[in-house]
Amino acid sequence: MIKILKYLIVIRFRKILPKDDYLAIALFLAFYTIVIYFLNQVFPKYSYYFLITTLELAFYHQNRKDIELLKVNKNYRLLLFLEYLIYSSPFIFIYVINQRWDILIIHFVILYFLILISKIGIKIIRYPFRLFDPFWHISFRKNKLILFIPLIIFLNVMGNQYHNDNLNIASLFIVSFIGCLPSLKRENIIHIKMSYFDAKKYLLKQIQIALYNTLIMSIILILCLLIFKKWDLLLFVPLIFLLPIISILFKYSFFSNELLQQLFLALFIINIQIGLPFLILPYLYYKSIKTINNLKYVTD
Repeated sequence: MIKILKYLIVIRFRKILPKDDYLAIALFLAFYTIVIYFLNQVFPKYSYYFLITTLELAFYHQNRKDIELLKVNKNYRLLLFLEYLIYSSPFIFIYVINQRWDILIIHFVILYFLILISKIGIKIIRYPFRLFDPFWHISFRKNKLILFIPLIIFLNVMGNQYHNDNLNIASLFIVSFIGCLPSLKRENIIHIKMSYFDAKKYLLKQIQIALYNTLIMSIILILCLLIFKKWDLLLFVPLIFLLPIISILFKYSFFSNELLQQLFLALFIINIQIGLPFLILPYLYYKSIKTINNLKYVTD
């Protein structure tokens, strides 16, 4: 069992863990344990937001290349389910010790549908996104993000049925988070050089496209809020567009380093309640324009 766990951890995190380095694995598990401890402290306040962790499993599942190989085993769905249970076991542990059986059931249902995806063939869908930023289409097709629309509807239905606005707010955050995914990719520098827009107009065009595409993606959510008469939550809909814009600013501020972009975006989200991160927006805007200018006119 320990050997199976070791291989699962190494395979799952092979990009950051060296092979057969037990010290690195032990340190990683220790760090993971500390993170789970602190997450458990905030769980009572943000319980339903923890369902967002299933997004990461969904991305992993959709990008797997071994599904067809696993199908050789007639119990491959059971194997996948057990594997994902192990991956998500820290969060399952949090749900159990806090006796949140409703969240645990929703988590299991999401895992079940993830595994069904490998059987259901998804045809190419023509998304109504504008193509100035092609990564909207690429992200949706590669990660099959269209499958999160039923989850968004489900969260709103459950939130209305059990009078729990946290579920509706979680769906708001999911839509906003999905809107950030295209900006986590990098266009080729040649595309920036060949653009007839100057740096400022190029950045504003990226923001404009992100706002339009996020609006298209938000229609289902807005309809759910209208149907269930969540008038107070409709006031928070504009916040959906905030994170994609911030992610774009971080993208061009740290164009050469995706890890820094993701790290600072996470720090921004964590500290958004105190409002201090907004003070750096003018600087990010200035730095983004400067970076685009450098990329546009750099000589090889």
